Amino acid sequence: MSEKKKVKNHDVENNKGIFSVSWIELEILKILNKAPEPVYKGEMINYFRSKYHDTEIEEKPESSFYAIFDRLEKEAFIQTNPIPGKGYKTFLEITNKGKAELNRALYWSVSTIFEGMTEELIKILDNICIKNMGCLKEMNFGIISPNNLEFLIPKVCGECVDATEEDLPHRFNILMPYSEYTDVPFYQKIRSTYDNIPLKTDFLDRMMSILSLGLIKKREFDTFLLETRRLLKPGGKIAFVEIIAFESYLFEALQKLTDGFSSFFPKRAPGGFTQFSKDEVKAHIESVYGGSKMKMIELREFLLVIAEK
Repeated sequence: MSEKKKVKNHDVENNKGIFSVSWIELEILKILNKAPEPVYKGEMINYFRSKYHDTEIEEKPESSFYAIFDRLEKEAFIQTNPIPGKGYKTFLEITNKGKAELNRALYWSVSTIFEGMTEELIKILDNICIKNMGCLKEMNFGIISPNNLEFLIPKVCGECVDATEEDLPHRFNILMPYSEYTDVPFYQKIRSTYDNIPLKTDFLDRMMSILSLGLIKKREFDTFLLETRRLLKPGGKIAFVEIIAFESYLFEALQKLTDGFSSFFPKRAPGGFTQFSKDEVKAHIESVYGGSKMKMIELREFLLVIAEK
Protein backbone atom coordinates (compact mmCIF):
# COMPACT_ATOMS: atom_id res chain seq x y z
CA MET A 1 0.00 0.00 0.00
CA SER A 2 1.57 3.34 -1.04
CA GLU A 3 2.15 5.81 1.79
CA LYS A 4 0.53 8.74 -0.06
CA LYS A 5 -2.73 6.81 -0.44
CA LYS A 6 -3.02 5.58 3.13
CA VAL A 7 -6.06 7.00 4.93
CA LYS A 8 -5.08 9.10 7.91
CA ASN A 9 -6.43 8.23 11.32
CA HIS A 10 -8.35 11.48 11.61
CA ASP A 11 -10.19 10.61 8.39
CA VAL A 12 -11.36 7.38 10.00
CA GLU A 13 -12.33 9.18 13.21
CA ASN A 14 -14.30 11.81 11.30
CA ASN A 15 -16.30 9.16 9.43
CA LYS A 16 -18.90 8.74 12.17
CA GLY A 17 -22.15 8.65 10.18
CA ILE A 18 -24.35 5.67 9.51
CA PHE A 19 -22.88 3.46 6.83
CA SER A 20 -23.65 4.69 3.33
CA VAL A 21 -22.75 1.82 1.03
CA SER A 22 -25.12 -0.21 -1.12
CA TRP A 23 -25.29 -3.98 -0.80
CA ILE A 24 -23.00 -4.51 -3.78
CA GLU A 25 -20.47 -2.00 -2.42
CA LEU A 26 -20.67 -3.71 0.96
CA GLU A 27 -19.96 -7.04 -0.76
CA ILE A 28 -16.89 -5.52 -2.42
CA LEU A 29 -15.62 -4.24 0.93
CA LYS A 30 -16.21 -7.67 2.50
CA ILE A 31 -14.22 -9.42 -0.23
CA LEU A 32 -11.34 -6.94 -0.06
CA ASN A 33 -11.25 -7.11 3.73
CA LYS A 34 -10.84 -10.89 3.62
CA ALA A 35 -8.45 -10.99 0.66
CA PRO A 36 -4.83 -11.71 1.67
CA GLU A 37 -3.60 -9.47 -1.19
CA PRO A 38 -5.03 -6.80 -3.54
CA VAL A 39 -7.73 -8.03 -5.94
CA TYR A 40 -7.68 -7.44 -9.69
CA LYS A 41 -10.70 -5.44 -10.88
CA GLY A 42 -11.54 -7.92 -13.64
CA GLU A 43 -11.40 -10.80 -11.16
CA MET A 44 -13.87 -8.96 -8.90
CA ILE A 45 -16.30 -8.43 -11.79
CA ASN A 46 -16.11 -12.10 -12.82
CA TYR A 47 -16.70 -13.16 -9.22
CA PHE A 48 -19.93 -11.15 -9.02
CA ARG A 49 -21.22 -12.43 -12.36
CA SER A 50 -20.52 -16.00 -11.29
CA LYS A 51 -21.98 -15.67 -7.78
CA TYR A 52 -25.16 -13.94 -8.96
CA HIS A 53 -25.71 -16.10 -12.03
CA ASP A 54 -29.12 -15.73 -13.69
CA THR A 55 -29.69 -12.31 -12.13
CA GLU A 56 -29.37 -8.79 -13.48
CA ILE A 57 -25.86 -8.70 -11.98
CA GLU A 58 -24.68 -11.22 -14.57
CA GLU A 59 -25.68 -8.84 -17.36
CA LYS A 60 -24.32 -5.70 -15.68
CA PRO A 61 -21.82 -4.02 -18.03
CA GLU A 62 -18.22 -3.55 -16.93
CA SER A 63 -18.72 0.22 -16.98
CA SER A 64 -21.27 -0.10 -14.14
CA PHE A 65 -18.78 -1.97 -11.99
CA TYR A 66 -16.09 0.59 -12.75
CA ALA A 67 -18.48 3.34 -11.66
CA ILE A 68 -18.95 1.51 -8.33
CA PHE A 69 -15.19 1.16 -7.89
CA ASP A 70 -14.75 4.87 -8.68
CA ARG A 71 -17.33 5.87 -6.06
CA LEU A 72 -15.72 3.70 -3.39
CA GLU A 73 -12.34 5.19 -4.23
CA LYS A 74 -13.72 8.73 -4.20
CA GLU A 75 -15.11 8.09 -0.72
CA ALA A 76 -11.69 6.68 0.30
CA PHE A 77 -13.20 3.30 1.16
CA ILE A 78 -10.85 1.57 -1.30
CA GLN A 79 -7.73 2.47 -3.20
CA THR A 80 -6.47 1.26 -6.56
CA ASN A 81 -2.85 0.46 -7.27
CA PRO A 82 -0.91 -0.96 -10.19
CA ILE A 83 1.37 -3.75 -9.01
CA PRO A 84 4.89 -4.03 -10.43
CA GLY A 85 5.26 -7.02 -12.71
CA LYS A 86 1.49 -7.34 -13.25
CA GLY A 87 1.35 -5.33 -16.47
CA TYR A 88 -1.31 -2.65 -16.77
CA LYS A 89 -3.81 -4.38 -14.49
CA THR A 90 -5.28 -2.34 -11.65
CA PHE A 91 -5.79 -3.88 -8.24
CA LEU A 92 -8.21 -2.97 -5.45
CA GLU A 93 -7.42 -2.72 -1.76
CA ILE A 94 -9.59 -1.72 1.24
CA THR A 95 -8.53 1.29 3.32
CA ASN A 96 -8.83 1.85 7.06
CA LYS A 97 -11.84 4.04 6.37
CA GLY A 98 -13.36 1.22 4.32
CA LYS A 99 -12.83 -1.21 7.20
CA ALA A 100 -14.55 1.22 9.57
CA GLU A 101 -17.47 1.50 7.14
CA LEU A 102 -17.67 -2.28 6.88
CA ASN A 103 -17.74 -2.59 10.67
CA ARG A 104 -20.57 -0.07 10.93
CA ALA A 105 -22.56 -1.97 8.33
CA LEU A 106 -21.93 -5.27 10.14
CA TYR A 107 -22.94 -3.74 13.48
CA TRP A 108 -26.16 -2.44 11.94
CA SER A 109 -27.07 -5.78 10.37
CA VAL A 110 -26.24 -7.91 13.42
CA SER A 111 -27.91 -5.53 15.87
CA THR A 112 -30.98 -5.45 13.64
CA ILE A 113 -31.15 -9.25 13.79
CA PHE A 114 -30.83 -9.12 17.57
CA GLU A 115 -33.49 -6.43 17.87
CA GLY A 116 -35.78 -8.62 15.79
CA MET A 117 -35.13 -11.51 18.15
CA THR A 118 -35.95 -9.39 21.20
CA GLU A 119 -39.09 -7.95 19.65
CA GLU A 120 -40.25 -11.48 18.99
CA LEU A 121 -39.40 -12.45 22.57
CA ILE A 122 -41.46 -9.56 23.95
CA LYS A 123 -44.49 -10.65 21.93
CA ILE A 124 -44.12 -14.26 23.05
CA LEU A 125 -43.75 -13.24 26.70
CA ASP A 126 -46.89 -11.12 26.41
CA ASN A 127 -48.77 -14.21 25.28
CA ILE A 128 -47.51 -16.63 27.91
CA CYS A 129 -46.62 -14.59 31.01
CA ILE A 130 -50.09 -14.11 32.50
CA LYS A 131 -51.01 -17.71 31.69
CA ASN A 132 -48.04 -19.03 33.64
CA MET A 133 -47.53 -16.36 36.31
CA GLY A 134 -51.11 -15.28 37.05
CA CYS A 135 -52.41 -11.73 36.99
CA LEU A 136 -50.04 -9.37 38.81
CA LYS A 137 -52.70 -6.82 39.73
CA GLU A 138 -53.05 -7.80 43.38
CA MET A 139 -49.51 -9.13 43.88
CA ASN A 140 -46.23 -7.88 45.31
CA PHE A 141 -44.02 -7.97 42.24
CA GLY A 142 -40.28 -7.53 41.73
CA ILE A 143 -38.33 -7.27 38.48
CA ILE A 144 -34.58 -7.72 37.97
CA SER A 145 -33.29 -6.52 34.62
CA PRO A 146 -30.11 -4.87 33.37
CA ASN A 147 -31.32 -2.20 30.97
CA ASN A 148 -34.12 -2.62 28.52
CA LEU A 149 -37.43 -1.25 29.76
CA GLU A 150 -39.38 -3.27 27.21
CA PHE A 151 -38.28 -6.46 28.93
CA LEU A 152 -39.31 -5.45 32.41
CA ILE A 153 -43.07 -5.74 32.38
CA PRO A 154 -45.18 -7.52 29.76
CA LYS A 155 -47.31 -5.03 27.84
CA VAL A 156 -50.46 -6.87 28.85
CA CYS A 157 -49.70 -5.88 32.44
CA GLY A 158 -49.71 -2.24 31.43
CA GLU A 159 -53.26 -2.71 30.22
CA CYS A 160 -54.38 -4.78 33.20
CA VAL A 161 -52.51 -3.27 36.15
CA ASP A 162 -53.68 0.30 36.67
CA ALA A 163 -50.81 1.30 38.95
CA THR A 164 -51.07 4.36 41.19
CA GLU A 165 -48.85 5.94 43.84
CA GLU A 166 -50.50 3.60 46.34
CA ASP A 167 -48.98 0.63 44.49
CA LEU A 168 -45.38 1.76 45.07
CA PRO A 169 -44.92 -0.37 48.23
CA HIS A 170 -45.85 -3.47 46.21
CA ARG A 171 -43.78 -3.07 43.01
CA PHE A 172 -40.00 -3.09 42.85
CA ASN A 173 -37.46 -2.46 40.08
CA ILE A 174 -34.35 -4.20 41.43
CA LEU A 175 -31.19 -2.72 39.88
CA MET A 176 -28.02 -4.78 40.10
CA PRO A 177 -24.66 -2.93 40.40
CA TYR A 178 -24.03 -3.18 36.64
CA SER A 179 -27.47 -1.78 35.74
CA GLU A 180 -27.96 1.58 34.13
CA TYR A 181 -30.66 3.85 35.48
CA THR A 182 -34.07 2.57 34.46
CA ASP A 183 -37.22 4.39 35.41
CA VAL A 184 -40.29 2.15 35.50
CA PRO A 185 -43.39 4.19 36.39
CA PHE A 186 -45.00 3.28 39.73
CA TYR A 187 -42.13 0.97 40.67
CA GLN A 188 -39.70 1.60 43.50
CA LYS A 189 -36.09 1.59 42.29
CA ILE A 190 -33.85 -0.48 44.55
CA ARG A 191 -30.07 -0.69 44.16
CA SER A 192 -28.88 -4.16 44.99
CA THR A 193 -26.19 -6.80 44.71
CA TYR A 194 -26.64 -10.36 43.52
CA ASP A 195 -26.29 -11.68 47.10
CA ASN A 196 -28.17 -9.04 49.11
CA ILE A 197 -31.44 -7.71 47.71
CA PRO A 198 -32.81 -5.32 50.36
CA LEU A 199 -36.32 -6.77 50.68
CA LYS A 200 -37.63 -8.90 53.52
CA THR A 201 -37.90 -12.68 53.37
CA ASP A 202 -41.14 -14.28 52.09
CA PHE A 203 -42.33 -10.96 50.69
CA LEU A 204 -42.90 -11.16 46.93
CA ASP A 205 -45.66 -13.08 45.18
CA ARG A 206 -43.95 -12.93 41.80
CA MET A 207 -40.54 -12.07 40.38
CA MET A 208 -39.09 -11.79 36.89
CA SER A 209 -35.34 -12.04 36.29
CA ILE A 210 -34.58 -10.95 32.74
CA LEU A 211 -31.13 -11.84 31.34
CA SER A 212 -29.53 -11.44 34.77
CA LEU A 213 -27.68 -14.75 35.09
CA GLY A 214 -25.75 -13.99 31.91
CA LEU A 215 -24.30 -10.86 33.51
CA ILE A 216 -22.95 -12.33 36.75
CA LYS A 217 -20.06 -14.73 37.26
CA LYS A 218 -20.88 -18.42 37.22
CA ARG A 219 -19.57 -18.97 40.74
CA GLU A 220 -22.21 -16.47 41.92
CA PHE A 221 -25.20 -18.19 40.28
CA ASP A 222 -26.29 -20.30 43.24
CA THR A 223 -25.91 -17.39 45.67
CA PHE A 224 -28.06 -15.19 43.43
CA LEU A 225 -30.68 -17.91 42.95
CA LEU A 226 -30.87 -18.55 46.71
CA GLU A 227 -31.42 -14.82 47.26
CA THR A 228 -34.31 -14.74 44.77
CA ARG A 229 -35.83 -17.76 46.48
CA ARG A 230 -35.54 -16.09 49.88
CA LEU A 231 -37.66 -13.15 48.71
CA LEU A 232 -40.55 -15.26 47.44
CA LYS A 233 -43.52 -16.21 49.57
CA PRO A 234 -44.18 -19.96 49.85
CA GLY A 235 -45.92 -20.82 46.60
CA GLY A 236 -44.52 -17.69 44.94
CA LYS A 237 -43.19 -17.92 41.38
CA ILE A 238 -40.21 -16.48 39.55
CA ALA A 239 -39.60 -16.39 35.80
CA PHE A 240 -36.03 -16.46 34.48
CA VAL A 241 -35.40 -15.44 30.87
CA GLU A 242 -31.89 -16.15 29.54
CA ILE A 243 -30.18 -16.28 26.16
CA ILE A 244 -29.26 -19.80 25.14
CA ALA A 245 -26.52 -20.49 22.63
CA PHE A 246 -27.22 -19.35 19.08
CA GLU A 247 -25.01 -18.74 16.04
CA SER A 248 -21.66 -17.92 17.60
CA TYR A 249 -20.51 -15.63 14.79
CA LEU A 250 -23.56 -13.37 15.31
CA PHE A 251 -23.09 -13.31 19.07
CA GLU A 252 -19.36 -12.62 18.82
CA ALA A 253 -19.78 -9.94 16.16
CA LEU A 254 -22.38 -8.10 18.20
CA GLN A 255 -20.26 -8.28 21.35
CA LYS A 256 -17.15 -7.11 19.52
CA LEU A 257 -18.71 -4.31 17.53
CA THR A 258 -20.78 -2.85 20.37
CA ASP A 259 -18.37 -3.53 23.24
CA GLY A 260 -21.18 -5.50 24.81
CA PHE A 261 -24.83 -5.42 23.83
CA SER A 262 -25.08 -1.71 24.57
CA SER A 263 -28.68 -1.43 23.41
CA PHE A 264 -29.80 -4.10 25.83
CA PHE A 265 -27.17 -4.65 28.51
CA PRO A 266 -24.78 -2.30 30.30
CA LYS A 267 -21.20 -2.26 29.08
CA ARG A 268 -19.74 -2.39 32.57
CA ALA A 269 -21.12 -5.79 33.47
CA PRO A 270 -18.32 -8.00 34.84
CA GLY A 271 -16.85 -10.48 32.41
CA GLY A 272 -19.03 -9.70 29.39
CA PHE A 273 -22.19 -11.68 28.69
CA THR A 274 -22.58 -15.46 28.97
CA GLN A 275 -24.60 -17.66 26.65
CA PHE A 276 -25.94 -20.88 28.16
CA SER A 277 -26.98 -24.27 26.99
CA LYS A 278 -30.53 -25.21 27.96
CA ASP A 279 -29.18 -27.90 30.30
CA GLU A 280 -26.91 -25.43 32.10
CA VAL A 281 -29.77 -23.07 32.92
CA LYS A 282 -31.95 -25.96 34.01
CA ALA A 283 -29.26 -27.48 36.25
CA HIS A 284 -28.54 -24.24 38.13
CA ILE A 285 -32.17 -23.32 38.76
CA GLU A 286 -33.12 -26.90 39.59
CA SER A 287 -30.37 -27.09 42.22
CA VAL A 288 -32.04 -24.26 44.17
CA TYR A 289 -35.74 -24.57 43.36
CA GLY A 290 -36.02 -28.31 42.72
CA GLY A 291 -37.17 -29.99 39.54
CA SER A 292 -40.73 -30.78 40.56
CA LYS A 293 -41.75 -27.11 40.63
CA MET A 294 -40.04 -25.98 37.43
CA LYS A 295 -41.44 -25.34 33.98
CA MET A 296 -39.23 -24.72 30.93
CA ILE A 297 -40.43 -22.99 27.77
CA GLU A 298 -38.04 -22.77 24.81
CA LEU A 299 -38.26 -19.51 22.88
CA ARG A 300 -35.70 -20.27 20.16
CA GLU A 301 -32.72 -18.08 21.13
CA PHE A 302 -34.11 -17.64 24.64
CA LEU A 303 -35.20 -19.91 27.44
CA LEU A 304 -38.00 -19.11 29.91
CA VAL A 305 -37.85 -21.06 33.17
CA ILE A 306 -40.63 -20.63 35.72
CA ALA A 307 -39.84 -21.90 39.21
CA GLU A 308 -42.04 -22.06 42.30
CA LYS A 309 -40.92 -21.85 45.92
